[in-house]
Amino acid sequence: MNTLYCVVVGVAGSTFPVDIDENKSVGHLKDAIKEKKPDTITCEADKLQLFLAKKDEGRGPWLTQLEALQGVSDTRGYTHLPVPGAKLRAVGLAGRQVSLGEVSDEDGAAGKGPVHVLVVQFSQIAA
Repeated sequence: MNTLYCVVVGVAGSTFPVDIDENKSVGHLKDAIKEKKPDTITCEADKLQLFLAKKDEGRGPWLTQLEALQGVSDTRGYTHLPVPGAKLRAVGLAGRQVSLGEVSDEDGAAGKGPVHVLVVQFSQIAA
């Protein structure tokens, strides 16, 4: 079981954890996000767009929770995860070879822990 930290784009301070089996897919993650935040996520789960929250198109460091607290308004520079059937390990969100940016308890308390997924709702796309 992995804990992935997610943030809703355009909603400052919206970082939240989602626990999901590492063998699941991007589509399952969308469902888990919708289930975790039913009041914030107002569109259907399949209408969500997810982005890997690693800077520089996935080559850089993870976005930090402190940065997310200030608000994320743009997904430029982040890798889109468009295929619902893609396994989490295939997109860099699970697996033995993947570092999810774990930090010490002290660094976590200071907001240096990672955000793994940026979430964009359909209503934000249509606007």
